[in-house]
Amino acid sequence: MEEKNTVKYDTVENSEEIHKQRKLRNWAFLAILLGFIALVYTVTIVKMGAN
Repeated sequence: MEEKNTVKYDTVENSEEIHKQRKLRNWAFLAILLGFIALVYTVTIVKMGAN
């Protein structure tokens, strides 16, 4: 018997999974970006208050 090495792609499920992963990654990036902005803002306010 001859076996065929074929891969079946479930495009609908894969695209939904990719969409979920991308959405989670975007939320994580937003949280990191907002944290960085808050850090820069806080450091700026502290330095201005020291003068």
